Amino acid sequence: MSDPHDDLIDSLASGLTPTRPLVDSRLWLGTMFGLVLAILYVSVVFGIRPELKGLWGGQWPDAFTPIGKPLLFLLLGLTSLWTVTRLSRPQGEMKLAYWLPVAAALSLTLFNMTLELARDGWQVSAQQLNGGVVSCFSTILCGGLAGLAVLWRFWLRRAATTYPTALAAISALMCASLMASAYALHCNMDAPVYIVLIYGLAVALFTGVSTLAGRRLLSW
Repeated sequence: MSDPHDDLIDSLASGLTPTRPLVDSRLWLGTMFGLVLAILYVSVVFGIRPELKGLWGGQWPDAFTPIGKPLLFLLLGLTSLWTVTRLSRPQGEMKLAYWLPVAAALSLTLFNMTLELARDGWQVSAQQLNGGVVSCFSTILCGGLAGLAVLWRFWLRRAATTYPTALAAISALMCASLMASAYALHCNMDAPVYIVLIYGLAVALFTGVSTLAGRRLLSW
């Protein structure tokens, strides 16, 4: 005589299907492909700034900022991507090291902005905020949203994280930072106050809203 509990367990398990394991290399390859698409979009729609075009001919820019600005957001996006792979599994642990790149990028940009404000004053520095604000904001927000949607479709919805809020935040930060890196290849607004208040605010806004929306979706 069969046990009714066994029948209940069998009925509950009958519709289960195995889930493909998360493979980190696929996430890295997919992210690099998305970044290339973002760069192509920026180059076609906006164009690459002349200082960076000169690199193909071996001409180094007079200042480091044209290279340093996209590099800053690229490194922030890649370190965030690495953190996403660590936090997507139940055994993933929350570590202080995951947030050090964020703290370093924030400290560097705020330090440079403070020096600029101390040297020039707010009225002079504020004049550096008058170019490309709408394009910068819209590109980072829309591009970040597109990247996050793809990330959810192919990775996040299969994640089993112990830290849903942190994973939602770092995933959004990754997408917004990589899009900011791509747009920075076009943008010639290099003042620290612009990087903090325009780029930084766009990335922070996208990260905050996506964190609130995503932390419940990532609970399991």
